[in-house]
Amino acid sequence: MNSLPIISLSNLDRDSSNEGEINKLYRACYEYGFFYLNEHGISQAAVDNAIKVSRKFFELPEAVKLNYRQEIQKVYPKTSRGYIPFSGEFLNQETGFDSKEVFDLGLEKPRSEKPFTGPTIIPDETVSPGFATTHFYLQNEIMTKVVPKLLKAIALALGLEKTWFNEYFTEPILIQRSIYYPAGIGRAGKHTDGGIFTVLIQEYFSNPSLRVYAKEAWIDATCMKDAFVINLGDMLQFWTKGLFVSTPHEVIHNTSASRISIPFFVYPNIDTIIQPFGTEEKISSQEMMLKNFESIWETYEGAGRAKELK
Repeated sequence: MNSLPIISLSNLDRDSSNEGEINKLYRACYEYGFFYLNEHGISQAAVDNAIKVSRKFFELPEAVKLNYRQEIQKVYPKTSRGYIPFSGEFLNQETGFDSKEVFDLGLEKPRSEKPFTGPTIIPDETVSPGFATTHFYLQNEIMTKVVPKLLKAIALALGLEKTWFNEYFTEPILIQRSIYYPAGIGRAGKHTDGGIFTVLIQEYFSNPSLRVYAKEAWIDATCMKDAFVINLGDMLQFWTKGLFVSTPHEVIHNTSASRISIPFFVYPNIDTIIQPFGTEEKISSQEMMLKNFESIWETYEGAGRAKELK
């Protein structure tokens, strides 16, 4: 099979046993760590609007965008929020700094000493009309209509109670990105994601840019209309002791038009203690997240398991 599996969120939500869609989900998580998610309940208008306002923001003068750069953000680490200019992020040593621009935001909370928690300094309506409101609307849609159902389904696929993850997601951490890949040269180096899973919204192009390494081969993740891409992260792979896989991937965008991607990186409560199934080993979600951010932004070893990838 040279394409990713397709899973229906609607069917997952109706399937309370390890039959049907839940069984398909198990195979997708075990064999690929990547799959398309359709019948997800998010309107195309919400998606299209987020892509539109993202492109408008990235078209602003660089001097304006830099008013929202990481250095002036109020969340720790500052590298988890705000604007990242072209060639500002390092995901893999082989490719170096990525040919892209990014804006990171998260769940809006009061200022806090907890990592990855607090408000985002984000353009208001006078600077980038609709940017904040549209992204926060889409964020709420994803976090209320997709994430809880997917967590329940993953629990069932693992043979657990459907509410097993609930206690770890009372105050989840979210890193939501708007990414601009310029025409012809857009790039994100090979890496794995660090969280539980990522919900990726790709702007539709007939030519794929996302490539996934699954079953010992690179697969083009062709855009599917009305479908998101879901990929599992290192945290879930660790938690399941490697049963569900966090899959390497990269972006090579070489078409003649720019492209917007909007991923939602989903993490549990920052104080979650993760104990791989059947072991005595333990590590906190906070420690895993901070180590990954250090690897990207300080030591330049790359994102996730990037240093293992060639």
